[in-house]
Amino acid sequence: MNTEVLTDLFYFALGLVVVWSWRREYKRRQVTGEGESFWPGTTPTPLASILIISAGVILITIAETCVEKRFGVTASQSHLPAVYLFAMMGAAIVEETVFRGFAAPAHLSGLRLLGVILIGSLIFAFIHGFDVSETKGQISTLFAFIISIWLYLGRFNPLNKNRSMAPCYWGHIVRNLAVFGIKWAQGFIDFN
Repeated sequence: MNTEVLTDLFYFALGLVVVWSWRREYKRRQVTGEGESFWPGTTPTPLASILIISAGVILITIAETCVEKRFGVTASQSHLPAVYLFAMMGAAIVEETVFRGFAAPAHLSGLRLLGVILIGSLIFAFIHGFDVSETKGQISTLFAFIISIWLYLGRFNPLNKNRSMAPCYWGHIVRNLAVFGIKWAQGFIDFN
């Protein structure tokens, strides 16, 4: 196995450990009624909050694909090995835990919350390492910023009164699956 495959599987395993630990605390809290211990947002949320965030992510991803097509940069995408899907799933969980979880405590509101959302979204967009000297990188960075704001709204919106992390996790997973699916449909996923 090469190093890239091992890295992809490591990210996936890390995501599984985080989900397992988060779910364990969630279940414990449901039984005992205790407060949050370590993992952020281990609270229930209505299914509607998950569905709205997921639907929004799909629409934003479709808009990004249309903008890439409009600016003629679709062909400049990178090719990814199919196994990279594992890294994308693990990264979705870890990134949400960091950005919408630990870095954005449930008690935030007002200008502090707005600041965390804007600064966190800028950092989120730039850590993805898109080349902003090229049009494709500028589009990808802009849409990573937009997706990040939308995912923050997944946690901090009136439907999600308990500020559960579940809409964020599901939204980011749906986003990464949509990106993978679009890249696959466009011929940028290698199954070798």
